[in-house]
Amino acid sequence: MLISSSDLLQALRQIADSKSEVRLLNIYKGLPISYDTNINFIDDSEIQVRSNKHQLACLYYQGESFLQGGELPYIIKSQVISLNLAREIAVFSNFEAVKNNIGNRTEIRVEPDAPLVVTIQFNGSMSEIFAPLTNISAGGASVYFETYLFPTRLCQPGNDLTMTISLPDSVSHKIKKLSQRPGTGKLNLPPRTNIPEGQDGKIVITARGRVVAVHPEFSLKRYRVSVRLFFKDLSRIVILQYISQRQSEIIQDLRILSDELYSLKR
Repeated sequence: MLISSSDLLQALRQIADSKSEVRLLNIYKGLPISYDTNINFIDDSEIQVRSNKHQLACLYYQGESFLQGGELPYIIKSQVISLNLAREIAVFSNFEAVKNNIGNRTEIRVEPDAPLVVTIQFNGSMSEIFAPLTNISAGGASVYFETYLFPTRLCQPGNDLTMTISLPDSVSHKIKKLSQRPGTGKLNLPPRTNIPEGQDGKIVITARGRVVAVHPEFSLKRYRVSVRLFFKDLSRIVILQYISQRQSEIIQDLRILSDELYSLKR
């Protein structure tokens, strides 16, 4: 979005003058991490805000954040200029307006811990294509294609496909335990013999899907392709369990990073 830096600073100055809150938003391994704060200081190029331990860790490792606010007409991408961990203060500059869809996901989306490669077969194509999984939710996934391997004709929005995903088999083990546990509430889990089995510690899920968006990332020499996936009931349970597990791991990982960062700065 082509909006001048002076206009962005004016919008932030209005937020500061009215003492309204602004939200710091970072996407860490697929999870939105946010903190509501106030602008303590603003000049012709920078703003200063107070943050917290976990948000500061995101700012330190990512070097940027997105500013949101009820009185802001757009989301503002900002670069971290300095951090004061002792006082929990961050200074931002180099503001840029970006699309308003950042952080507006209706489903939790997580990135895999270890590289996961999926198999894709497009309708009408006899060949299978392999691609690394970048993130996954209960309703879809994104994959990467290197520029020189990008199947332009096949990866068009609206094209149907079948995707096969191999997940760590620990997910199915947890589901089997749930199915055997008395008093599991309203969860109607299938018999353990119906849990899809994989090989080499993997559980394999296959789902129909459709390409919904293609995002060129020219600086990285690749394309990111977003796919809507239609998981069946059992597969959806497995995916939800995997997402829940990864969500807990990501939050714990952020806590560890925060502790390490603060221990280094003592």
